Amino acid sequence: MGVFGGFKSKKGSISIDIIKGKGCRQKYFNECKYIWKNYVPEYGQAKCLQGELLREIEKIRCEAQDNGNINWDEDYSCFCDFISKALSEQEIFSETEKEEIILIMSYIKECGEYARKFNSGAVSERDVDIEKIAYVKDNLYDIICDKIGKLQRSYHKPLYYEQNDRIKR
Repeated sequence: MGVFGGFKSKKGSISIDIIKGKGCRQKYFNECKYIWKNYVPEYGQAKCLQGELLREIEKIRCEAQDNGNINWDEDYSCFCDFISKALSEQEIFSETEKEEIILIMSYIKECGEYARKFNSGAVSERDVDIEKIAYVKDNLYDIICDKIGKLQRSYHKPLYYEQNDRIKR
């Protein structure tokens, strides 16, 4: 089992392979639409947590789906860590939901880091596993967006967070 096969929850009840196999029909699509329209700026970081979470996951999705993670850098890795931490700290989510969030964001980050290694030449073309470079299906991103939408529905108001001045994207 390689690095990518080892993404399991601490309790072992859920794995990234199980999550990847699930579809996602978003329950909170309208909340995400509201966040995007009202909280995500055209440029730069959002002023509230919900807006920044949605902005970051959509940047990650676009990088994977549109570019195959060719531009993956520290900012994208930071986005993964921020999303994982910010969502898993919310009391509205069950322990299972928190585990799911952490597994998904860890997996997406691992794909990006693998792409960065490949793009820097640390993984040769001969040895590359193209499936590990970028997760391009929508379901994992939609699951995270749904969590952000649930957060919005639960609080109905912008939540404060501390912006990261080191982020360029």
